[in-house]
Amino acid sequence: MTPEEIAAAKAGATRYLSGHGKRTGRAWLDILAATPEIDLPLDVYSDGAAMTALEQQVATLLGKPSALFFHKGVTAQQAALLALATPARGRAIALHPRSHLAEDESDALDRLARLHPVRVGSLERPFSLADLENLNQPLAAITVEIPLRRAGFIATPWDELVAISNWARATHTPFLLDGARIWEVAPYYGRSLAEIAALADVVYVSFYKGLGGMGGCVLAGEPALIAACKPWRNRYGGDLPTIFPYTVTALAGLRQHLPLMPDYHRAAQSMATTLAAIPGVRLLTNPPHGNSFSAELALSPDALNQAQGRLAAERGIWLFNRILPTPLPDRCLVEIVAGQESLTWTADDLAATIRQLFTP
Repeated sequence: MTPEEIAAAKAGATRYLSGHGKRTGRAWLDILAATPEIDLPLDVYSDGAAMTALEQQVATLLGKPSALFFHKGVTAQQAALLALATPARGRAIALHPRSHLAEDESDALDRLARLHPVRVGSLERPFSLADLENLNQPLAAITVEIPLRRAGFIATPWDELVAISNWARATHTPFLLDGARIWEVAPYYGRSLAEIAALADVVYVSFYKGLGGMGGCVLAGEPALIAACKPWRNRYGGDLPTIFPYTVTALAGLRQHLPLMPDYHRAAQSMATTLAAIPGVRLLTNPPHGNSFSAELALSPDALNQAQGRLAAERGIWLFNRILPTPLPDRCLVEIVAGQESLTWTADDLAATIRQLFTP
């Protein structure tokens, strides 16, 4: 199939393995129209009733006294770290080498914010307290991503996360928790959102991943720190004239999907069990630590793209939104994100569909 044929097959798909189903422009309009907050006055330059309600609700969920909306996580985390990087603390930021900050932001942390990333730990697992203690240098802040997406959605073990938090407080090192997927990983930890957030000085959470919002995020923490982050939102172009679709769909996601996170976690575990038994499939993390996990398939990226293109054309099924190469040319990596759509799959249906990818 040509790239154009594969794109057309994907556009025509009616069933998905991951996420919350097909989101067309009209589907988004339906979601907006069905949300009670749509009748509130529009926000104007980050000020409005729906945004205030969203910030207050997230602050309460996370057990933090203050919260601030941002249009994008890249901006939010840089704002937090810039607020923390005082002259006394310096500009060194401890982070994992495979974290979003290190790998997915075009070096914005050092090129734009002029902060100094200090990469801690090995590539295949979250860093530990021992890794931090071996740094022997002053830090403006440390940041931990839970779960660590690029390493296979691996979550830092709870006891290790507590130890890192205790070390940060003992050494007076501010702790930023990259909790973009905190909603998704809470069932794995068996802890409330507030218990997890209490370990960090400031927490970043996202609305467009497991919660299925259109976009946006929040920083939550102490009022003085959040107030110090606010000017950076404007400096980074984040005070938009209005952003009500983000705030309204975030509120909808908190209502609809947050209560279902335990179900999505169980679905991910069930899917992982099924996939692990299929020859040619290797899971990076099994059982999954959240609603998402990564799998290595014994297919080249092009072969998989062709196979799922044919599947979409023949059966209207689209499986993987992202296909990543590996050092081995006959292997590729995919991500599976359990959501509302995933709950419709049985184990037998999933196994038969994945096996079809390996059939010429």
